[in-house]
Amino acid sequence: MFHGEVVRSIRLSKGLTQKEVYLGIVSKSYAIEFEKGNHNISVTLLLEILERLSLDMDEFLYICQDYHLDEQADYIFRYSNYSNNHDLPALYQLLAELKEQQGKIATVHIAEVRSRIRIIEATKKTGKYTTDVVLPEDKATIIQYLTNLQTWTLQEIQLFANTLEFIDGEKQLIFFKQLSKSLERYRNYDRGIEIFCSLLVNLIRETLDENLLDYAEVLIEQLFLLSHDYKVFFQRLCAKFFRGVLLIKRGDLNGQNEIDQVLDILYDLDHATLAKELESLL
Repeated sequence: MFHGEVVRSIRLSKGLTQKEVYLGIVSKSYAIEFEKGNHNISVTLLLEILERLSLDMDEFLYICQDYHLDEQADYIFRYSNYSNNHDLPALYQLLAELKEQQGKIATVHIAEVRSRIRIIEATKKTGKYTTDVVLPEDKATIIQYLTNLQTWTLQEIQLFANTLEFIDGEKQLIFFKQLSKSLERYRNYDRGIEIFCSLLVNLIRETLDENLLDYAEVLIEQLFLLSHDYKVFFQRLCAKFFRGVLLIKRGDLNGQNEIDQVLDILYDLDHATLAKELESLL
């Protein structure tokens, strides 16, 4: 379905006339042809039209896809869901689908999924979290892709957040300095804040594991500042948990109280997998 036809369907479902939607944006004749799918329209004008329909662009594109996520969004949703739940059969299915695709992004996603599968399998086998099982060629694929970036979009930041544990510390620092410039641009964008919070969670885990306590303290403070919204509630729980770990590493046993509070909440809310991932830090 063309964008104009989708707009028409939404407009009619809301009981709005063409005049109410298009007046001052495009002419009546243009609106008629646009809704028939005979005319394209600029993004700027489309955004004005969507505002009168009480829609944002993300929801509009979701409707245009017949209420399905686009390819990239679908990949992120599935990968995150399967990884968080340690769902190996689903990850293997995702990997098989990616191998049918072509292009640089597909190659990077294959490396990402295959690495996650190997980590989860090793964790289930040994009871210990390790990234030593990641294939060198997969690690090189991801690092090379990130190294060649000229600018960072949220998709690249998400990739870095998901894979930073198998990137060496020096490269982590370089990448983080590059992408941190984007934080101000996305500070008022919900999706951007969510991705930055996820990045900080993974980065803090790494710094605590390496006993870079002063660096971890700065990152934990940043995570507390960013995770004030309920939409990133889990990341705020992580900040509290990490603060507890930091206190313990500095010899303050009161940190155990913060750790226990977070774990109790996760177990009570049936998030045992996430709780156990955090416990692996201990």
